[in-house]
Amino acid sequence: MVKVRPHHRPPPIPPHRPQQPAAYALPVELLTRIFVLGADYDYPYHRSPFLLRPNTDYYAAPSSNFQLTVSAVCSHWRNIALATPALWSFLFFREPSHIGRAREYVARCERSGYITFDILIDTVQLKDHMPGVTLCREEIVRIFEIVCPYAARWRSLHLKVRDKECKLSARKHLNSCGPAPRLETLQLYHFEDYGTSQNLYDATYKPPVPIFENYLPRLKHVSMIGVNLPWATSQYLQHSLCSFELALHPNNIRIPYDLWDKILRAASSTLRRLTLHYSGPKNAGAAQELVWRPPNEKILMSGLEELCLIDLDPEYACLVLERLSCPRVHSMHVELADQNFAPLMRLLS
Repeated sequence: MVKVRPHHRPPPIPPHRPQQPAAYALPVELLTRIFVLGADYDYPYHRSPFLLRPNTDYYAAPSSNFQLTVSAVCSHWRNIALATPALWSFLFFREPSHIGRAREYVARCERSGYITFDILIDTVQLKDHMPGVTLCREEIVRIFEIVCPYAARWRSLHLKVRDKECKLSARKHLNSCGPAPRLETLQLYHFEDYGTSQNLYDATYKPPVPIFENYLPRLKHVSMIGVNLPWATSQYLQHSLCSFELALHPNNIRIPYDLWDKILRAASSTLRRLTLHYSGPKNAGAAQELVWRPPNEKILMSGLEELCLIDLDPEYACLVLERLSCPRVHSMHVELADQNFAPLMRLLS
C-alpha cells in the first residue's frame, strides 16, 4: 500500500513594511522632554543671575545652540522643537543676524502666554562698530521694536550700551515700554571712554528717567554697572532682593545713604549676594539723605552669603562694612587698590 504524504505549503510571506526611521521611534512627549532638558544643559544662569561683567569681555554662552542643533536633525524633530515654545524664550542679541532670528523666536512663543523671555542685548562703541558684525545705534532701535511690545513677559533683561546714542535710545524705550510684572533680573550696563572730564559731566549731569513705570513686583536680582536710577522714586528696589550689584559709579551718581540703608534693610533676610565694584553709597554730606548712620546702628544682613568688594578706597570700604552685620557670609572676594588696607583686614578679621 502506497502512503501519500500530505502537501506542505510554505508559510505565508508577511507584507513588506518599511522600517520606521530611528528619529520616529520615541514618543513625541518623550522627545519634547529630552529637548527641554538638553536646552537646560547650557543654561546661562547656573553660576550667576547676571550675564555681564564690569570691565571685561565676558560672554555667557547663548542658550539656543542645542535647540538649533536638534531642529536641524530631521523634519520630524524640527516640527517637535518648533512646537515647544519653552525652547525659544532666550533672545540673545550680539550680531545683526540675531535680530531676524529673535523675530522668529518671538513668533514661536507668541501664542503661549505663559512663556517669559530672557533677553541679552550687547552693543559696542561707535568706533568699534563693524556693520554686519556688531550692534550699535541703528540695530538697538530695531531690537527694542521687537522686544518692547512684550515687556510684560520679560523675565530677565541684560542690556549693555557703550555709546551715548545707544544710551538715549535705551532710556526712551525703557521709559515708555510699560510695566514688567514678571521681570526677576535687571542688569543695565553703560560705560564709555569719555576722554575728558567735560565729556563725563555731559554724560552724567542729566537725571535718570523712571523705567517700566516703576512696576517690577517680582524683581529679585539687580545689577547697575555705570547706570544710575532715580533712586528716590525706584521703590521696587526696596523689596526682597536676592542679588544686588553696584559698579563703576562716580560719587555724583551713587545712591544716597538713606536709600542704601532702606534697600538693605528691606532685603535683610533674602539678600544672598552683595557686590560693590568702585561703587556704593554716596559719600557722607550735610544733606539729610547723605548723612550716614553711626556704626553702632548696623544693618543686619542675616541672609548674606557672598560679599564682593572691588576697586574701593580702603577707608571707604571700612566705613561701609563697619555699618553692616553679616553673620552668615562664607565667601568673600576682595580686590582693592595698592594702598594700606590693613585697617580693613583687621575689621574683617
